[in-house]
Amino acid sequence: MVCIDLCSIYAAAVRRMLPRATLTADLFHVVQLAVKAVRDVRRRVVRARYGRRGRSGDPEYSIKGLLVRNLEHLTGTQFAKIIDTLDCDRYGQEIAAAWIGKEKLRDELNLRARMTGSVPCERQVRDRLFTFYDWCAQHDDIPELLTLAATISRWEDEIVAAVITGITNATSESLNRLAKLEARLAYGFRNPLNQRRRVRIACTRGFRRTHITIPGSAHPVTGRQPDPG
Repeated sequence: MVCIDLCSIYAAAVRRMLPRATLTADLFHVVQLAVKAVRDVRRRVVRARYGRRGRSGDPEYSIKGLLVRNLEHLTGTQFAKIIDTLDCDRYGQEIAAAWIGKEKLRDELNLRARMTGSVPCERQVRDRLFTFYDWCAQHDDIPELLTLAATISRWEDEIVAAVITGITNATSESLNRLAKLEARLAYGFRNPLNQRRRVRIACTRGFRRTHITIPGSAHPVTGRQPDPG
């Protein structure tokens, strides 16, 4: 199993070097694409309606943070605010269609065992995907939804495999983030050895906190025995 971002270059490299490996798509980046589609629709609609970028005081601007949140995490008041704002004219209905498309895609991703407690079958996952495709087809006047549907279709097998297996590269993504933060805090590194040391310390900090070194035992990170003196 190899979990990758939605990058054709990565996919081609894995298929060439590991032809027997099963590719899975990282679901975080799938949701990120859907969120980006909602943002793009909102920005296009606001510019078409006002002839400018969105600003504080615009109804669409006041809910931009709510549109990217998961539906199940919205309170009743927040959900009602979204509906009241988007149900007033055709501009808001375009944003609402993109938002609903995002949630229909998330319905498919939420079939994974981590969310439901049981491993879904392939037919269940593809049925949910068909519901998402059908919604995008019903709103084919929204180019962002068509682009999103085309991308999901191109990576459909990898997404289905990710939902069924639950494989994710969240750990490697978090370590990569820590490495970038260390480089930023240090204003860059001139010595590669210092860079490796600081990144290693940052990436093993949580591991070291959860392991208590027993007197006389080896260090959990370095593997070194304590100095008897």
